[in-house]
Amino acid sequence: MKKSKKLLSILLCLVTVLSLTVGCSSKKDDKVIRVGATQVPGGDLFEYLKDDIKAEGYDLEITIFDDYNLPNEALDNGEIDANLFQHEPYLNKAIEEKGYKLSPVVGLYESPLFVYSYKIKSIDELKSGDKFALPDDPTNGSRALQYLQDELNLIKLKDGVDNPSVKDIVENPKNIEFIEANAAQLPSLLNDVTCAFINGNYAVAANLDANKDSIYGPKIDGTYTNILVSRTEDKDSEKIQVLKKVLTSEKSKKFLEENYKGVIVPVF
Repeated sequence: MKKSKKLLSILLCLVTVLSLTVGCSSKKDDKVIRVGATQVPGGDLFEYLKDDIKAEGYDLEITIFDDYNLPNEALDNGEIDANLFQHEPYLNKAIEEKGYKLSPVVGLYESPLFVYSYKIKSIDELKSGDKFALPDDPTNGSRALQYLQDELNLIKLKDGVDNPSVKDIVENPKNIEFIEANAAQLPSLLNDVTCAFINGNYAVAANLDANKDSIYGPKIDGTYTNILVSRTEDKDSEKIQVLKKVLTSEKSKKFLEENYKGVIVPVF
């Protein structure tokens, strides 16, 4: 009987210690904001603003993603508190397909989908058989195709398709060969194709200069502004509001303006 009471007492002590340990850990973890981003510009921007987040009472942990599919999944399942890599059309498509409970917090910068080329100086120089590379994800791929139709008059797309792909091209007067590729691979294809639409973050990583290397840039109208995203239930939490405050600071704006050669444009 005494042994049983002693054992029970030991177990109760262990439970108490574990509870205190978990409690302390949770309290400590509560002062950490975990964010996810592609390296450019989100990862670089978060790294630059770490001290400003610290001044607001939080440590910042940054996870870098190379695959566009992963940051929303990580956010939805609680691995991170917020992410910064996407525009709202991309987020809406992900929510529609995956059922994520995520919401935009604030728009931060526009990353225009420029056309880059090492071989021609103007879109007008495209000729029959030239190769034109595009992102293969549905939102950026369809975005590129819409520009080719609506602004450049190079193709005609099938009517009534929400997110057209290359297979939806019904007229191609110049007989251009369109190649769909992973967005991260597009800069490395520039030596093998005539030109390519390249996402801003990958253009910066490849040291492309929009002012020197691009041959076309679409108008900025706010449709494709990149956004800070959180879980819907956490949108008004202190952590997310701290991120919003620091990311929309004058210091943040100057960093974006001075480091990305016109490829990325702050909009706040």
